[in-house]
Amino acid sequence: MKDGPADFFPPGNNDPNIVDTTVQPEVLKWMYDHSWQDAHVEWHAIRGCSVPGGGGLSRVNICSFTQLVPEDQNCQTAGDGYQFLVFHRHMIQALKQLWPNHSEQFTGFPKFPTSAADVPPQWRSAWKDWDRAALEAGRIGDEIDKPENLARFPDEGTLGFWLQCNVGQMLRGSTNMPWVGLHFVLHAKWARPGNTTHGVNNTSANIDNYMFWKLHGWIDNVWEKYRLAKGLLPTDQKLKDDLVAQCREMDTEIKIIQENLDPGEVPDPNEPLPVESGFFHERVRPILESATNLCTGCHAEVGANAKLTLGGHVSSRKIVDGLVDKPSIGGGQFKLVVPGDPDHSWLYLKASGRAEAAGCQPTSTAQCISGVMPPSTGGPTVSAAQLEVLRQWILDGAEGPP
Repeated sequence: MKDGPADFFPPGNNDPNIVDTTVQPEVLKWMYDHSWQDAHVEWHAIRGCSVPGGGGLSRVNICSFTQLVPEDQNCQTAGDGYQFLVFHRHMIQALKQLWPNHSEQFTGFPKFPTSAADVPPQWRSAWKDWDRAALEAGRIGDEIDKPENLARFPDEGTLGFWLQCNVGQMLRGSTNMPWVGLHFVLHAKWARPGNTTHGVNNTSANIDNYMFWKLHGWIDNVWEKYRLAKGLLPTDQKLKDDLVAQCREMDTEIKIIQENLDPGEVPDPNEPLPVESGFFHERVRPILESATNLCTGCHAEVGANAKLTLGGHVSSRKIVDGLVDKPSIGGGQFKLVVPGDPDHSWLYLKASGRAEAAGCQPTSTAQCISGVMPPSTGGPTVSAAQLEVLRQWILDGAEGPP
């Protein structure tokens, strides 16, 4: 894969003055394959559900998923400003992890761009100088760690609100901000009229654009400089937890899009789980969620194959309730788990590779799909010791957490 921007021209027009810049094709393909463009739209749309006219860009009626609608709505609170920062950092970090040798694709401007020399060559002929207010705001961002600038922003959410929100969307109680609307000003700077397919102002596809990551990377740099000046570190547990929460939300929105889910099929991905114990929770569940067996890659809490959830952001009690004495979709007459009888429990038969020999008979509502799970042509991937744990749990009555 190459570094730097990829040129994009509208069909039949190779005028260098109309060229737009995207991330490299390999990145574009990955993002489209994983519905990142649509999920980015839904992330913003769900934060407009209680705002007049909000949620209108959604393609899946995201506001009907009321359990997912955050209390902090678009440019209404400092909490929304903070989530804006965390969500875009999640995307930046994820892409850098996917392409560690090409992290330049997702690295922001090292400083606020003040001249044509600060932008890729494709954009230099279109350079226009900033007005005084934008330049001042950019300088504040670059020098955010100076005491007089830190004093403007009592917390990260207030900083995020200023960086994200447009003029007129004033945070209640804050009168000391340099109101410019930097996020919108930066987006508008690299909008190419007549070539908007992957344009940085095309809300359906702006993450395709190389300059999207330059401007959002700069915003992320400003935030990190602020954090360090405040004594906050990238290793702080709260930040880690908040990044995971944004990852879960985006993953849920991707599943809604890709699997055409209804609101009733989607739990809140960030609802706190209960503290649980017991044989299933401590011995069986780790087998189902292990990086070796990969069961939850297909059987997580949202959009699970065969409507069978084996892990993810879901309680162990709910997993067990979905297994015990429940009919199987691909196991004919067999139930998923029959307490005391692993040899007639479809979950155990599939994991142990004994489903075909068990004599599955199709019914009017269930066919027989007897291949071993997780899928393998070489027999069970769950180890003998792990299978014995699963078998013992079923023999002992398939109890859930107390």
